[in-house]
Amino acid sequence: MTLHRHWHRLTLAVMAWGLSLGCTAATGLAAPSPVAPVVTTLRVVARPAVSELQCASVPRGAAPAASIDQDPREMPDDDEVQAALKEASEIAVTIPTAPHPQGVLGRAQAGEPYRVAIWGDSHLAAAFFTQELVKLLKLAPEQVRTGFVPASMNRPGVRLPLRKTCVSPPWRYEPAHANAASAAAPGPGLTSMFSAQAGATVAWDLRNATGVADARQVSLLLHQSAAPVQLALSVDGEPEILVVLSGPPGPAVLELVADGPLSVVQVRLVSGELRLQGLALPVPSQTAVQMDVFGYPGATVGGWRQASTDYLSAWFTQTPYNLVMMEFGTNEGNVKPFDAPAYEATLRESVKRMRTVFPQAACVLIAPGDRGVLVRRSEKWKRMPASARVVADKKADKKSGKASPQSSAAKGVKGKSKNKTKTVAPVIESTAAPSANSGPARNLLQYTRIHEEIGQIQSAVAQQYGCSVWSMLQAMGGQGGAYRWARQSPPLMARDLIHFTVLGYQQLAQQFAQDMGWDAAQILPVSPP
Repeated sequence: MTLHRHWHRLTLAVMAWGLSLGCTAATGLAAPSPVAPVVTTLRVVARPAVSELQCASVPRGAAPAASIDQDPREMPDDDEVQAALKEASEIAVTIPTAPHPQGVLGRAQAGEPYRVAIWGDSHLAAAFFTQELVKLLKLAPEQVRTGFVPASMNRPGVRLPLRKTCVSPPWRYEPAHANAASAAAPGPGLTSMFSAQAGATVAWDLRNATGVADARQVSLLLHQSAAPVQLALSVDGEPEILVVLSGPPGPAVLELVADGPLSVVQVRLVSGELRLQGLALPVPSQTAVQMDVFGYPGATVGGWRQASTDYLSAWFTQTPYNLVMMEFGTNEGNVKPFDAPAYEATLRESVKRMRTVFPQAACVLIAPGDRGVLVRRSEKWKRMPASARVVADKKADKKSGKASPQSSAAKGVKGKSKNKTKTVAPVIESTAAPSANSGPARNLLQYTRIHEEIGQIQSAVAQQYGCSVWSMLQAMGGQGGAYRWARQSPPLMARDLIHFTVLGYQQLAQQFAQDMGWDAAQILPVSPP
């Protein structure tokens, strides 16, 4: 393998990565002037029949014994949910659901793929929603490709379009919404992986889902620090080669160009600080849809507000997206107390910044779905009539295979005491909000109301910046959707009443497609590429 640093490539890189963005009459926003990444090209030799990527085992200490929650949180009973819905029916809030005109998602140009990027939180990170959107287009697998892979490899809750990745322990995930350094030098997914520990490694298996290598080029996106960074690179199991990256601070690309399809690439940090921004993969000419998913658990739209748009634009100047979507709101709604004016200001600035990076793309804001409230079993027990408590305890005992908190305590006192003593159920402190009556006072719809308000705010901001809005909450049928979806068989809502099951995400995607006109005939050019 030979290393070629083409300083004249800086001019070529400006042409390749630096397609200038103009203003649009729709938004009236001037595009930033991105600094083209410095490109270092490394020509490598690919090998056939490369072994499976094996991640090194990391020794872990013995896990502490899990304590049994004697008073677990459960979904509230349906009659209490219905009482809460009845109480709230007079003040129900609806998000504007005007029909979306045809073409709201944009359309690819003849001979070009339809390019879509979507940023969001954990609802997107698992990729079930976007995978269903792709499936609905009924395209051949080779017609759908990914152009960018964000720097969230092996992050729990994230599924990436790579066959396999291995990440050693000394790496730190830095999302832009929570890390100033990552916001100042954001990767395309608004997140970075950082390490200053010599020996830190990350490896990728680039073969497709069927195990076939088909990419002859891959670009490692990184932030060039002021001090040189020394890396050891291995391709397809070949001996490492040392690479020294130096130059002005800013976005940088280590481009690997092979003589054949690449299978496995590994990078080891030798010295310096490495802030990895992600991967860029070639999009073949036969591609019909380029789907780039940037989901990160815990993310908020504030990442867009804090990110440097000049820096961020550098990654996308060669990628004129037809559609940009932003799916946020669940994590913002979890902040207590929810500050609607502050959220609106953050969202407005975030969408404004997104529009400076993608002024001509169609855009959609996706409002959060419904969220329920889990309650302590003891609280449910206290609210039941005496006759119902016995039945409920028996059902709980039979379902779990062990006694409920109340019955087990009572049996324990009776069984161990030789004297006649009065059986007293244990006092279990409830974390539920105090109630003034026996009605639906635990505020079972507290997140519903917050998410409705978030949806209204998103609708107003979307209109200002020429975007559409689509609400997951409305797609679930409005208030109480979390409880209804959790009780379906099979369930569409996860047990935490926050996330969805795979079937739930698929149903949301199907509803999105129906509402928004997500159809191959609508978004693809008349003459497919």
